Parts: sequence; structure tokens; C-alpha cells
Amino acid sequence: MQNFIFFDIDGTIISEDGYLPESAVRAIQAARKKGNATFINTGRTAMNVDPFLREIGFNGYVYGCGTELEYDGKVLFHEKQTPACSREMVELVRRTNVAVLYERSDAMFIDRSTRILPYLQDLLNLYESKHVTVSDLPDDADWYTDKFVIWYDEQSDLAAFQAGLTGKFDYIDRGNHFAEMVPCGCSKATGMEKMMQLLGADRSQIFAVGDSLNDRPMLETAGTGIAMGDSPMLHPYANYITANLADDGLEKALAHFDLI
Repeated sequence: MQNFIFFDIDGTIISEDGYLPESAVRAIQAARKKGNATFINTGRTAMNVDPFLREIGFNGYVYGCGTELEYDGKVLFHEKQTPACSREMVELVRRTNVAVLYERSDAMFIDRSTRILPYLQDLLNLYESKHVTVSDLPDDADWYTDKFVIWYDEQSDLAAFQAGLTGKFDYIDRGNHFAEMVPCGCSKATGMEKMMQLLGADRSQIFAVGDSLNDRPMLETAGTGIAMGDSPMLHPYANYITANLADDGLEKALAHFDLI
């Protein structure tokens, strides 16, 4: 029976500093060779999935926490925010003194009228080293975003920020004063479910592998949820806990379930 395996990227396929273990590549390619379908299921938007990850070979992608689906090179679904809603979020960010990165399928944006906190600056430096373009927020009335992330500190009004999201975006705490905003009704789980409906797959055929709390919905929705060993916050929601990524955790998990 063909199975459908969904992988988070950061902390699952690659380490937080970008290291890609040979065992992870070997495992994903072996799973496909055995007849399974493999997918990336990520908070990243399409433009932010590195070419070296695509070269591993995947059947499809769930981007931006379920805001866009791609299968066999074709976009099957894309949830875009209206310009009016997007500008409302811009004003909310400015009022509440947080740092922000806006993300959509084809571009990323920063607002230079807001703060650039150290973790955001580190990310911008990383993108520059990888020749990834991050644009300045335009004044274009048609501008929109798919989702966005923030960084905050003691000078931020986080309560007011969260209140301003109500009914529009879900707030996902990623730890270390970092949070992800995803349109209400979209998640890694909804993206996975939409993909499975389109492909006619049963829940029992679905495996999901992740490492952080924004992976919780997809682990709980999958027939089998797998958490990486160094992710204790996710362990209560997993059916199986594998080794750390650096200890060949991805390969060990797929081998445990006879997927390779």
C-alpha cells in the first residue's frame, strides 16, 4: 500500500543552522523508491524553499502552513489575503512595536518603519548570504501578504497585538520571543487534509514528521505522527518519538515503520 509522508523542514530534514544529513536524503529517496509519496509541509512560503531541498525529490509541497498546495509541479490551492486585511496587519504591527517579516509565495518584505530586532537582523543576514531577496514594504495599494512572522521583547505590546489578530490570523508561539501568524482556517493540518482529499488518500496512509509546535496539528491529524527526539514540547502529541536529526532520526523513523 502506498503511504503519504509529510516532512517539516527546519529541525526535521535540516538542522536549524542548515545542515542536511546524508541519512535524511537517503531516507526520503528510499521512501519514494519503495512507492511512497513524499511531501514537504512547511511554514515557509514557496519562494523560501531552498533549491537543495527540492533536489532531494518530493511529490508535492504544502507551503506557508497550508496557505498553498503544489503537487507534481502544479499549484492546486492558494489562500491569499486581501490588500485591505494585509494593510490592517501592517498598522497593527506598527502600533504594537513588534518586528515583522511578511511572507507570500513570490516574495518577502520588511517594514523599515518598524523595529529590526536582533533575531530578525540575523535572519536578514542569512538571506543575504544565500542571495535571497527581501524587499521593502511597498506603498502599492494592491500589496498583500499570505502570512507573517514577528519577534517581540519587553517594549512590545504583545497583548494588544494578539487581540488585533482575532478572527483574521491564528497566533502560533514558536518560542524565543518569536511567533508565526497564519490565516484562520489554515494550518499544516488543513493543507495536508486538502492534499489528501485531492489525491483520494485515507488517514491511515498518512505519516507526518515534525519538531516544533506548529507541527502539532499535522501530527495529530495524520494516521501516524512522528516527533524528532530533541523536540520535547511536541512529544505529547506524537505517536512515535525518534532520535535527534543529527543521530539519523529521520532515517530511523522511516525504517521503524517499514517505509524504506
